[in-house]
Amino acid sequence: MAVIALPENIPGKQAQQTSRTSASGAQETTPAPPGRRGSLESALVKLHLVDERVLAHAGSLSPQSDLGSTLVSMGVISEEQLCQAQSELSGLPVWDGEGTDAVDDRFDPEFLASNHVLPVETEGHRWLVIEDAEDDGLHDMLRQLAPEAQLALFPHSDLAHRLQQHPQVAEAGEAEASDDLSTGVELGADQLKDLALEAPTIRLVNDIINSAVRMNASDIHLEPYRRHVELRYRIDGALASRPAPTIDEYPAVVSRIKILADLDIAERRLPQDGRIRTKSAGRDIDIRVSTMPAPFGEDIVLRLLDQKRQVLSLKDTGLSDQILERFRASLGHHNGIILVTGPTGSGKTTTLYSALDHIIDGQRKIITVEDPVEFEIAGITQTPVNESIGMSFAKALRSILRHDPDIIFIGEIRDRETADIAIQAALTGHLVLSTLHTNNAVGAITRFLDMGVPDYLLASSMLAVTAQRLVRRLCPDCRQPAPVPAHFAERFALPAGQTVFEAAGCSKCAQTGFRGRIPIAEFKAVNPQMRTAIVQHPGIDELEAAAAHTDPEDLLDDGIRKVLAGVTTFEEVIRIAG
Repeated sequence: MAVIALPENIPGKQAQQTSRTSASGAQETTPAPPGRRGSLESALVKLHLVDERVLAHAGSLSPQSDLGSTLVSMGVISEEQLCQAQSELSGLPVWDGEGTDAVDDRFDPEFLASNHVLPVETEGHRWLVIEDAEDDGLHDMLRQLAPEAQLALFPHSDLAHRLQQHPQVAEAGEAEASDDLSTGVELGADQLKDLALEAPTIRLVNDIINSAVRMNASDIHLEPYRRHVELRYRIDGALASRPAPTIDEYPAVVSRIKILADLDIAERRLPQDGRIRTKSAGRDIDIRVSTMPAPFGEDIVLRLLDQKRQVLSLKDTGLSDQILERFRASLGHHNGIILVTGPTGSGKTTTLYSALDHIIDGQRKIITVEDPVEFEIAGITQTPVNESIGMSFAKALRSILRHDPDIIFIGEIRDRETADIAIQAALTGHLVLSTLHTNNAVGAITRFLDMGVPDYLLASSMLAVTAQRLVRRLCPDCRQPAPVPAHFAERFALPAGQTVFEAAGCSKCAQTGFRGRIPIAEFKAVNPQMRTAIVQHPGIDELEAAAAHTDPEDLLDDGIRKVLAGVTTFEEVIRIAG
């Protein structure tokens, strides 16, 4: 695993001149205004975004580079905060993202793309949105060409995304893409390494990661095709496209990511996995990197884990009060197994970390075995799994039992050996918390039996199983009340005329109508009827009937409860829970 601190020593804009494309498409060089760096420093300090020590450190890292870009790459400030400081410095307003793209024949598409200028209209007013508040030459040119338009600022990544979708720029891009295909000559490892260490590549990869962190994305997907590359972020469980590297830039981007993740840049035929540790916006980020061969390059997925993200209290996880009450009661036991089940990305680990935080009292020894350690929690011992050196879940657990623990958290039970050790630990006086990949709570019982765990040991050790999924939460700023549709009222036996909420869309939720996610769950305590059924090798139907004696509600019931509370929608719950 490579450890990096963004940014590297990247050469950027020269202090005395800036190269731009003129409105007619010709290249020209405009003198950069002197003394603006110090003014930006003052604006940053005035807004309490940085202090003098950080400014001095940033200047020592890249004395010839643009100060704002250096601070963003370091993760000290976000692009939005830099935009605020530039607004304070220049007096230009910050654009709120509202409005429609305007086609303006006075500007060449190449000029708009190279200078990052976005023409938009809002209620009859013309705006020219830019990212650089310090380029006086560009400002003067825009005011001469479009004197009726007002200049406004917007963060770099967001402006690039909007500009890529602008009709003039998009049409020019499609025309360029229709040209002949590249020769297809593959670069050697040394050439790729040289490209990966160049400043534009470093800046591009840093921007991709920083933008994902700023947007609270959980994953980054880079997908190469014949003529273009798709860059998509998974936000609130759904993929959203973002401005992507060009197909010519992509080999260097892949090589840069591989170098950071300590992978073999020359190996393009086999999948590889690695990790990157970095900082972004002042936060420690652990990135799991996975590469996969594809017809036109390598498909890359980066999973982002915020090492400093605050562990939620159980109440703040969003679980329903009815489930929280039963869950807390199960955590009060001194021995036994409690499982949280669900697919990847369903919030299982977050729920169990919140459970650990709930039971930390300083009087009990708590040890975890995780792959990887996703949250850092004070007061517990956290052990990472490392399969490459033989440190598996089972091996770690055998050692942990000799460290006199009271509570053991296992990141995931994947095999018979780990399951056997977990059950033995539960039977010898330990409380064991873990996760399992099953479709519902009762399915965890049959999964253990399918692994070959003796039924009588399972019946004696299992305390409770929770299954959960994540549904998108309605944006509180734009949700709209609406009557329950007749078909849903009939299906779920709801009173006619009852009011729920539906998605609308606004600038705060990127016009999706949703912002954030919340769990829907089902809780099944292992009651006497279930223990009796387990030793009789039952089917799933018999187990569910036994569980219903004390816990009759399932995922769908909890989802409908959240719909009626105005948290989500019928469509969202049915999409996730059926």
